[in-house]
Amino acid sequence: MIPYFEQPSLSLGPLTIHAFGVLVALSILSSMYLVRRGAAAWGLDPATAEWLTIWILLGGFAGAHLVDRLVYFPADTLVNPWSLLRFWEGLSSFGGFLGAIVGAALFVRHEHLGTQKWLYLDLIAYAFPGGWVFGRTGCFLAFDHPGSATSFFLAQRYTDGVVRHNLGLDEALFTLPVALLFLWLGRRRARAPGFFLGLLAVLYATARLFLDSLRFVDVRYFDFTPGQYGAAAILVVGMLILATRSQPGPVPQHVGSEPACRTE
Repeated sequence: MIPYFEQPSLSLGPLTIHAFGVLVALSILSSMYLVRRGAAAWGLDPATAEWLTIWILLGGFAGAHLVDRLVYFPADTLVNPWSLLRFWEGLSSFGGFLGAIVGAALFVRHEHLGTQKWLYLDLIAYAFPGGWVFGRTGCFLAFDHPGSATSFFLAQRYTDGVVRHNLGLDEALFTLPVALLFLWLGRRRARAPGFFLGLLAVLYATARLFLDSLRFVDVRYFDFTPGQYGAAAILVVGMLILATRSQPGPVPQHVGSEPACRTE
């Protein structure tokens, strides 16, 4: 059992830097690194891949906050509508996914990527688990996703004195082997464009359907959390992508290798 502790923070005058924020920044930086390396190794345009990542991040943060306020805390938002503009407060992961999808769709349409969009989206999906591990570790340190009471040896004592699942830690422990699996799969033969996108959706949605059933503070609609509805939708989409995107694409080098030529 892990004892309760306040998340680490550093005060610099009027500014307080929390561990959660640092790990979210590391999540973004590590994902961008994998995207840059992957674009060069897969023969994609690094600038296009980076701009796609930026559009996804901007859409993701906007969607994460708006869904958090409008779906998880609708009554509080009606009382305090100005909270909609405080984008640094309250984030929903599935709201982030929804916003990321909107951002990606707008970018793909603006850049006229055509069928190449599957390669670029696959690259983002490939890099995602490696960054998500850091983000969910930040949730673990903040203990902002408490779950049901349990005797699990990696559970943590919550502020109410009850030993509960720390769902941020549980998800980080799930995401780490997924990240390692993706690194291994990226070293193998050619994958169908859309393979990593579909596989990520299926694996992550399956885990979230279970983990969200353990939440004890989230709002529920007909006995299911908003996250479970989002996970069910993503699971269906992921299965459709894997079923329809079955033809191998161009053979990429694995992301961990140096590209044949580099552009500084």
